[in-house]
Amino acid sequence: MPKTHSYSESISFTIDKIEEGKSVATGNGSYNASRGNKFVFVFLTLKNNLDEKQELDFDNFLLLNPKTKTKHKAEWSMVPGPINMWGKIDSYIRKGDEKRRKLVFIFPDEDKAKMLMVNDQIIEIEYTK
Repeated sequence: MPKTHSYSESISFTIDKIEEGKSVATGNGSYNASRGNKFVFVFLTLKNNLDEKQELDFDNFLLLNPKTKTKHKAEWSMVPGPINMWGKIDSYIRKGDEKRRKLVFIFPDEDKAKMLMVNDQIIEIEYTK
């Protein structure tokens, strides 16, 4: 069962799954990870608990590499579905709404992402089996 975390006082989110891959498919092709790197995909469901539109900034989501003490920003925000569609890194969520996003991070091949930092809160993450 996914655990609910706070993005802010009025926005909560769950991490639905985490996967790794070497490419990102889009409607008109694909992108490949650079040599020595991979993509880490973090699938989120965000929920606005207020009755007013709220701002979101996916730059506030950082994948941490404890081995090198590096913070990796989300490269892309995508709308998950049969075909990946681009979303905006700076976004919003309507009143009382839920929003699903797939955040794409570039991470070193030899390392495993184990922590996500959201607005200075560190969350341990587990990969989907």
